[in-house]
Amino acid sequence: MDSCIKAVALVLGILLPTQLWAQGRIPRAESAAIGGDIGVFLPAADQLESGLALEGFYEYYLTARTSIRTGLGWANPNFDREEEDSLRHFRIALDLVYNWEGGTIHPFVGAGLGIYFLQLKDNGESIGDSDTKAGGTLFGGFEMFTSNTLSVKTELRYHLIGDTGLNPDGASLMIGVKKYF
Repeated sequence: MDSCIKAVALVLGILLPTQLWAQGRIPRAESAAIGGDIGVFLPAADQLESGLALEGFYEYYLTARTSIRTGLGWANPNFDREEEDSLRHFRIALDLVYNWEGGTIHPFVGAGLGIYFLQLKDNGESIGDSDTKAGGTLFGGFEMFTSNTLSVKTELRYHLIGDTGLNPDGASLMIGVKKYF
């Protein structure tokens, strides 16, 4: 009987701290995060030049490895530097993300769909009608945890957008922060 109590105590002594540690672990099922990124949009078309890109997002974890991310993105690639002409992108997106446990570094990949609102600009003023196109993205990157609930992330995302006369496809290289709760 005494050895049975010792065995149960040993098992509880091993499992209980592991379970408590897992509860505090981020990301975990039913946790969430918000974040923001800044970077550069690198257009696929020769007639467009790189421009500033900004993104904000909310991410909900279905499991510790799988999440759904919804977000807003903005990019402003130029097509005539001398005239300050640009093709502004505004994106509303829904992405599916998968990450791997790597200690303080978590690599991730994902794909998503979105609606892109495209507007030609001439010296900051809208010209013509805006255009709305469906699009998709493929992306990957990694997060580096700086604390239990905060990470710095970097991401490379490729945007596939319906053609508008100027090819709006391209990649965005981003760096940002992510806060878990």
